[in-house]
Amino acid sequence: MKKLSKIIVVLFLALSFTACEQLVQIASQAAQIVNLKNCNFDVSGIDQINMLGMNLSKGMDKSNLNATQLLKVTNALLNKKLPVSFNVNLDVDNPNSIAATLGKMDYIISLNDREVISSTFNNGFSIPANSTGKVSIPISTDLFQLFSSETADAVLNLAFKLAGAQSNPVNLGVKVKPYIKINNQSLAYPDYITINKLLK
Repeated sequence: MKKLSKIIVVLFLALSFTACEQLVQIASQAAQIVNLKNCNFDVSGIDQINMLGMNLSKGMDKSNLNATQLLKVTNALLNKKLPVSFNVNLDVDNPNSIAATLGKMDYIISLNDREVISSTFNNGFSIPANSTGKVSIPISTDLFQLFSSETADAVLNLAFKLAGAQSNPVNLGVKVKPYIKINNQSLAYPDYITINKLLK
């Protein structure tokens, strides 16, 4: 009987310890939610712009293309295609006294109010206390398909605008919804965080 009592006490203590550990974990992760809410998200810029296999350098425009590249672009536009890829870079400022950790992040990217992509960034990351972290979201799209109602020149100018060329301003819209993990379950930020940046 005494042996059974000892076993029950040991099990009770083990369960109590596990419950306390889980409560501490939940409390810690709940604090991370608050920390995440205090974080500020901003678009720091666009880089790694690639059009038809050509890397577009800062400020590059149509006049910088050589004859071969110009022929390649012309053929693509005649076929109503203009595939581009680029990175949208975000700064995440954490003003809290402890780190803010994200498990993943949903995002919606738009150009001039037209949705380019809606997807999920699955690489978790942590922003140290009182620091700013950087996140690069890789984007691939076909600008001609996206802006099929625009002229070929307008679509091409938009591609170069991503590289900072002088042309009409473009509104870059970014919506992000961060997640953290609690007991192996993803908990989302209440709503999308909306960031707009005018590419002048």
